[in-house]
Amino acid sequence: MSARGFSLVLGAAGVAFLAAGLIPLTTAASARADGDDITPGVDTDFMSGPLQDFGLFTDQSFADPDDSEFVATVLQSQPLGFTDILTSGADPSDSLAAFGVPGDTGIGVLGETINTFIDPSDPMLDSTIVLPFTDPLAQLFTDLLPLGF
Repeated sequence: MSARGFSLVLGAAGVAFLAAGLIPLTTAASARADGDDITPGVDTDFMSGPLQDFGLFTDQSFADPDDSEFVATVLQSQPLGFTDILTSGADPSDSLAAFGVPGDTGIGVLGETINTFIDPSDPMLDSTIVLPFTDPLAQLFTDLLPLGF
């Protein structure tokens, strides 16, 4: 299988896991604040799970219940040099930028689930897969994140 084919399979699998709500069930929250978003860049209810280290890659999940149930998972591999960003919904405050998510990738799009695969060492592997719906289990993911799931 070519590297491009592998990245598309990996990306499709990631989107499938996000859409199924399986990745969010393996994460836990480290902080939560209540309240409404005040201004772009200051998001008082943005939730982040702890950085989970699986050796070859790391995973961290996020949620923002006031922004149309925005949820995201960032999978990174320093040894392999890639970042895979899964978003469902939109977070206009771009809170994922504080966690190193590049450009507008972490903002997401309202009403869509997006998987963005980025490999800075080989831009030909970069890909984006868009599903025309949000994660149907986003509310469950958001509810379980502070409970350590």
